[in-house]
Amino acid sequence: MKKLWHLLLCVMLAYCTAESASAQTIYSGTLRHTTIDELDSIKKEFSEMLNYISWCETIRKNVMHQYGPLPEDKGLIVTPDSVSFNLSKKKKYTFLCADKQKIEISEDSYHWGPKSVIMELLNLNLYWRFKDLEYAKKFADDLIYFQHMKELVSVKGGKQFDSLAVQYRALKVKPAISEEERRYIVQANAMVQSKNYNRAIELYEKAIAMNPTNPMVYNNEALLLALVGQYDSAINRMKKYLMLVPEAEDARAAQDKIYEWEAEIK
Repeated sequence: MKKLWHLLLCVMLAYCTAESASAQTIYSGTLRHTTIDELDSIKKEFSEMLNYISWCETIRKNVMHQYGPLPEDKGLIVTPDSVSFNLSKKKKYTFLCADKQKIEISEDSYHWGPKSVIMELLNLNLYWRFKDLEYAKKFADDLIYFQHMKELVSVKGGKQFDSLAVQYRALKVKPAISEEERRYIVQANAMVQSKNYNRAIELYEKAIAMNPTNPMVYNNEALLLALVGQYDSAINRMKKYLMLVPEAEDARAAQDKIYEWEAEIK
């Protein structure tokens, strides 16, 4: 009887996997926040989004373990390397940021009952009721953010950047762009041409990590951040541009952009 039950479970699992593989993706996670300064607010939002997961299941060696809604104590722990939360009082799931898992949401076409959507992570399936799709999308975006934490930098313009800007302005000969930095800039510009703005922002961030005193990158990224509605980040980037080159020919226009973006923030 046990062998028959195990065989039936394996068949059901195989069928479920086949159904999931053919399911159409209705949303892919997007990097909507590009600075580490937003980490605390993202963690808070992610913790709230955990409350909307209707149920989940872990898969190990073709055996599926199902759980209902997540426990009241989510036990959320976020580090630069991983994100973990409780599936039950005794079971914790750890999401490894370096794995760069695909974060996609599909319609659940297998389980009976109310219409729902599914996110398939490594050894874990998460489900939301279809009416909670917007919460599932936020959850997906937050996971993408966590995956990129190590690549993000601060844009608050603190004392450390003030010092860098003073040193940069004092240089009679500005530092040359490295080949690796140029690579990211060229790739970002190509993404702008194809209107893949979020990917372009990611690449500009990598260029900044290579060289935090390239005015052109700050200016370009500020305009893109405003284009996708991230006005706070756009303002911070443009302010850094002006700190590096306060006498730039377009300094007046850059400052006016800051004023325009401030009006967009409610």
